[in-house]
Amino acid sequence: MIIIMGKQFDASHYVPILRWKEAERGALSQLDHAVSASLTPLVELVPENFLKADKSVMNTSVVTNKIAGQLFKSWGERPFFIDLYNLPKETLSQDSSNTLTMLGEYANILKLSLIPVIGINRDIKYKIAVRTVISMFGQGACLRLTLADIEQAGLEKSISEVISTLGVSPKDTDLLIDYQIIDQSAPKFKLISGEIPYLTEWRNFIIASGAFPEDLSKLQKNQKHVLQRSDWITWKNQTTREVSLRRIPTYSDYTIQHAVYRRHAGRLRYSASIRYTAEDSWIIMRGEDVFNRAGPGFKQYPDWAILLCDLPEYCGEEYCVGDKYMKDMSQQTEKTGDASEWLRAGINHHMTFVVRQLATLRGA
Repeated sequence: MIIIMGKQFDASHYVPILRWKEAERGALSQLDHAVSASLTPLVELVPENFLKADKSVMNTSVVTNKIAGQLFKSWGERPFFIDLYNLPKETLSQDSSNTLTMLGEYANILKLSLIPVIGINRDIKYKIAVRTVISMFGQGACLRLTLADIEQAGLEKSISEVISTLGVSPKDTDLLIDYQIIDQSAPKFKLISGEIPYLTEWRNFIIASGAFPEDLSKLQKNQKHVLQRSDWITWKNQTTREVSLRRIPTYSDYTIQHAVYRRHAGRLRYSASIRYTAEDSWIIMRGEDVFNRAGPGFKQYPDWAILLCDLPEYCGEEYCVGDKYMKDMSQQTEKTGDASEWLRAGINHHMTFVVRQLATLRGA
C-alpha cells in the first residue's frame, strides 16, 4: 500500500508553469523564501534539455542525472510537479528504462519531492512510469486535462481508468485544467467545473492559462508597450465575482512565456527587450534585433532598464532579485546582460508579483 503525503493548497497558492531552461532555473532559485513557500512550480522538460551544443542527442541517463541535480539546486526538497509532455516519443524511448522513471531514481537519491503529471491520453508505458514514481515519492500525482480532453465523450470513465492504473484516488491527486491560450471565447470556469467528475474530492483543483504572445515581433521596435494580462484578469474576475463556483481553483500561468511550447530550428534571433509584470498588464520595453550589424546590439538593455526603473510600475530594487538586477543594470554601462539573464529577472519578478497579488486578493 502506498502512503500519500501531498498537501492541500490554500486560496493564495500559485502554480507557475516553467520550461526547464537556464532562465527559469535561475528565476526559481533566486526567489525569496516567503515567496517560495507560497508556490509549487510545474516543471516541463523540453527537447533542448537532451541536446549537446552541436545539437546531437545526449544519453538519457546523463541528462536525467543532470536535471535531478539542477532541480535540487534550484528548488531543494520542496514539492514540485514534473511533466514530460513536450518530449518527443524518440526521446522518451531511447533507453530501455522510461525517462520519467530514470529521473525519479536520481531524484530519489537527492530526496526531492516529485509529483508526476499525467494526462488521460498518455501511453501505457508512461502511465506505468508515473505509478512507479508515485511509489518512490509518496506525493501522489497531478492529472492535467486540456479543454479538448474535457469535451471528449466518456470523460469520467477515462479519468477513472487513469487513477485506477496509477493506484490513487482523487484525494491523492491534483487536478489541473489547462486552458493553454486564454481568450474571450474560452468557456467560463463555472461551466468547466460542471463537467469535472469528483470536483470536490481532488486534493487540489488548479486552472492554468496563458496570455503572453508567442513572440514580440508584432510590437513596434524601440517603444514601450502595455499588454493586458488576460490570464490573470480572467481568473481574478471569475473567482471573486462568481460566488456560485462550487470550488475556487488555484491560480496557474505560464509566467511571461507563451502557453504553447514551440521548438525553434536554427539560430534564434531576438530583440533586446524587457518583460515586466504590473497589476493587470505586462510592460514591454521593445528593442531591436541584437544581431543587426549596424544596430546598438546588447547595449540596448541598460538603456531600457533606465526607462523601466523610472516608471511608476517599477516596484523598487528591494522588491526581489529580478528587480535588483534591473536597477543595477540601469546604473552602469560596462555590462549588458543577455536574453537569458533578462528573462530570468523578468520571471523572478513575475512569480514574486503574482504571489503577493494573490496574498492581497485573499487577505493573507
